[in-house]
Amino acid sequence: MHALGMSVLGSGRQSESSHNPRGDQAGCEALPTYGRRDEAGDCGVRVAIAGLAGYGVVVYVLLSSTPLGWLDALFLGGIIELLPVFAVLQLDVARDLTVERPSAYAASAMTITFLAVASLALGSSLVGLEAMGVRIEPGRVAHVVSWGVGTFALGMGTLWLFLVVRKRGGWSESRLVQDLMPVTRREKGLYAGLSICAGFGEELAYRAYAIPVVIMASGSTAVALAITSAAFAVLHSYQGALGVVRTGVVGVIMGAVFLHTGSVWPPIVAHVLIDLAVGFVLADRGLLS
Repeated sequence: MHALGMSVLGSGRQSESSHNPRGDQAGCEALPTYGRRDEAGDCGVRVAIAGLAGYGVVVYVLLSSTPLGWLDALFLGGIIELLPVFAVLQLDVARDLTVERPSAYAASAMTITFLAVASLALGSSLVGLEAMGVRIEPGRVAHVVSWGVGTFALGMGTLWLFLVVRKRGGWSESRLVQDLMPVTRREKGLYAGLSICAGFGEELAYRAYAIPVVIMASGSTAVALAITSAAFAVLHSYQGALGVVRTGVVGVIMGAVFLHTGSVWPPIVAHVLIDLAVGFVLADRGLLS
């Protein structure tokens, strides 16, 4: 599933319960939560400071020990460290929000489109479109499509395995995941558009750009696959702990297919199809509730 969580903050309204801290039983029961919210806020501030400091360290290391220039160091550090930290920071705030799906879809689509454009612009200059796997030779279209369908099947098999684990463990899907699933016809149209944006944008950023750039910086394919998959997983923190692990496994699959085929198109095709299947098949059949 796509990184919808990165824009939940700008697309929700405060729940009614948060406006009623006193006056009835629910309000009285909510009073002790202020201490917890204060503690959560303090923790959030500490995480934000640590995240910014960590971002500075990552950028410094990239600049001082790799051939990357300022723009690539800032961008790579952003997608592998800063954006995942931001995704984690959203969670406490998002718990008090009622998600407005159309706004969330639009905000996420804009963010992901920016990532796609920046990845293409920076990556084409640094490593070239060939290394990014963007070019498709006419004779390899069928090869790309077959790998895309196969990757989609493997990704859906992974999601189904985690669904079984969740059911047997008695764990529920993240509330945000359930709230973000489309309901009306308009929402489904917007969700479909977002799924296409996510398939292109996230794969261009975390596979086509980040993997070859991290390989350039570290000299290790395994390190590149591990770092990009971990960052991709944490970026989806809104899906809960099990969802982060699930996304990490899918990220490894996408990265491995990209490295094996030398093309980003199979992961893009699989990513789009997986997101559409989640929103239009799994959600409609109540498998996420």
